[in-house]
Amino acid sequence: MILALIGMSGAGKSSWAGRLAGAGYTWLHCDELIAERLGAHFDVGSGSVYDLGAWMGLPFEPHYAERAAIYLAHEADVLHEIANAVARGALPPDLVIDLTGSAIYVERTLLERLRQVATVVYLAISPQLHDQMVRDYIAQPRPILWDDTFQPLPHEAPLAALARCYPHLLVSREQQYAQLSHITLADTLHRDPAFTVEAFLAYVEHGRPNAQVS
Repeated sequence: MILALIGMSGAGKSSWAGRLAGAGYTWLHCDELIAERLGAHFDVGSGSVYDLGAWMGLPFEPHYAERAAIYLAHEADVLHEIANAVARGALPPDLVIDLTGSAIYVERTLLERLRQVATVVYLAISPQLHDQMVRDYIAQPRPILWDDTFQPLPHEAPLAALARCYPHLLVSREQQYAQLSHITLADTLHRDPAFTVEAFLAYVEHGRPNAQVS
């Protein structure tokens, strides 16, 4: 089965990708593939998520818009290559694509292409984890792709704008993840220690599908 995991950073995508890899799946870690491409042209440190964030910066910093666009272009290239490789049978049949939280921001035709070659699974978060993510971000803002959800008010302090806009970003992303995915796994399910890899795969194969992307 070809799987693509989508959701916010911290939802459990890499944890589940690792568990699936332990069960014999090939793991494609999109963060690493993007970092490898960026590292060939820019100083992104070790290429870790943290170093990539430091390179991109926060949305009120002068270089942010340019670097965010560069990052997203590389992300689109990675997803395009993966989708093409899957379509022509160049990748193993048991594959898990560990998508970034920003994958929803690439062009719609590419997202539709991804849906054609993989079962997209959204790892949803509970309202409690949603609220915790908001609190954590306000306490320690970190670089992310905002799309058009960072909208500072006139004379608003940058950090105040981040704190106000971040909840809107979370809601916007959650809606887009649900729209993109074939299957949504509730937080109470995918974070349950008793929910095994076998149960995960059975749910994805036989669970109730989401509405199609329109």
